[in-house]
Amino acid sequence: MKKQTKKIVLSIPVLLFLVLACLYYLFPAATFNVLVSVERGVGGLARHRIDVNGIGIQYLEGGKGDVLVLLHGFGANKDNWTRIGRFLTPHFRVIAPDLPGFGESDLAPGGTYTVSAQADRVHAFTQAMGIKTFHLGGSSMGGNIAGVLASRHPDRIKSLWLLAPGGVFSSEPSEMLRMLEAGKPNPLVADSVEAYDRLLDFIFVKRPFIPYGIKKHLTQEAIDHQPLNLKIFTQLRSVSDQPPMEEMLKGLLVPTFIVWGTQDRVLHASGARILRSVIPAAAAEVMDDVGHLPMIEKPEETAALYLRFLKRK
Repeated sequence: MKKQTKKIVLSIPVLLFLVLACLYYLFPAATFNVLVSVERGVGGLARHRIDVNGIGIQYLEGGKGDVLVLLHGFGANKDNWTRIGRFLTPHFRVIAPDLPGFGESDLAPGGTYTVSAQADRVHAFTQAMGIKTFHLGGSSMGGNIAGVLASRHPDRIKSLWLLAPGGVFSSEPSEMLRMLEAGKPNPLVADSVEAYDRLLDFIFVKRPFIPYGIKKHLTQEAIDHQPLNLKIFTQLRSVSDQPPMEEMLKGLLVPTFIVWGTQDRVLHASGARILRSVIPAAAAEVMDDVGHLPMIEKPEETAALYLRFLKRK
């Protein structure tokens, strides 16, 4: 009897492991939700929703202090800020929305996803949240949107944090730009498992660890959203509804911190020098061995650089 009991006790962890393994591989969406919830919890972030002018906006929020609104880039979502969240929430009330057309937020009415239109929506979002003044950060496309918002409402922005922002027209041509001009496929839009793997290699120098369940879910999500992503990217390239960032932010008095990766293949790091030269209260940091998304590739270091900048300003 004792031997049987011992065998049962020893087999429980094995059975539990097998059950979890089955869930991990057979139900990637469920696994994704669990793992992402855990990662958000570690970062002190929780998921919320608000309706703004008829558009449902999903967002992450957590922490205390001055508000820091963070805007993700093209093809991404609010969870681009989850890993850096735990280094920011001790200092800020962090709010990271899914921009309309991305993540879990609603599609944009009329299908308009220009930088100008998204900036108007972010402005309306902050007003609906009752936020009067705030720090503002943005990555890639989100950085371009943040720049537009800061140029329109500088009195509301305490600091501007630009992480490899789009819209710097006079920078050196990036590898992605040269690919697009040569008629090659957009490396940021995936229509297969192989294309998604290439996308990860394109945006990172060293891929961060992504659990299988999360990667499988993200891959399928990218494939499902491929038609919409192509439409949005076409709008971003063909519709010039805002002047270049270097013209728009010239003379901006908002304290601005610019971060870029030396090995960014999406947007050339020369943009950091250009923006720093036209913004009086700007500082820039080009991080070694980093690609297009420093807040994911080196979250602790990226957060520390921004916090150090704020202490100096």
